[in-house]
Amino acid sequence: MKQVSLIFNLFLSIAVAILFYLHFSEGRTNESLNNVKNSIDQVAPVEKSTNSIVYVNSDTLWGKYELIIDLQNQLAKTKRAKESYLVSKGQKLEEDAYQFQMGASQMTEPQMILNQAKLQQTQIDLQSRQQQLMEEQQRIEKNFYDEQQTMGIKIREELAIILKQYSVDNGYQLILAYSALSDLLYAPDSLDITTDLVNSLNAKYQADNAKEE
Repeated sequence: MKQVSLIFNLFLSIAVAILFYLHFSEGRTNESLNNVKNSIDQVAPVEKSTNSIVYVNSDTLWGKYELIIDLQNQLAKTKRAKESYLVSKGQKLEEDAYQFQMGASQMTEPQMILNQAKLQQTQIDLQSRQQQLMEEQQRIEKNFYDEQQTMGIKIREELAIILKQYSVDNGYQLILAYSALSDLLYAPDSLDITTDLVNSLNAKYQADNAKEE
């Protein structure tokens, strides 16, 4: 029976579509967050003509800057909600397709001929819902990617503003970024301003949040 065969194919495509989204949306999340981290590593404001060169541990900054932590949490919450929404719709479609398959398989040949138009319309409706789910999945994935980019821009803007003034206030000519994968092989602890910078960033972030409340 062609209808039953098509429904099996529908099951497979629904399952593959959901797994495809969950796999690649996570990959994009990691890629986007890494891109934002790289942008932090590249920030090096120059203001005063001094010989003062310091460095920041960007791994520590990434893990302790409250703006980044909050944005990551928001992004993760949004991702979980969207994944749950897609899975729920996919499961409902799969359940409806299964019920249709079971009902069709229990019909006799005369019943199938009698209900042929209804069966064909139901099959068309299921396929249409599948297409709509795929399109919605693509829209959600794009919106999620856009949110990641917005997050990256917000972090870069905040860092640019604070680091520019921070270097002026402290007489730093160059602020280097250090991480486990950076080209900075050695620097004495006396040049490490990570703790002070993180405290300054968090103080400004908390003050800005207090103004908005």
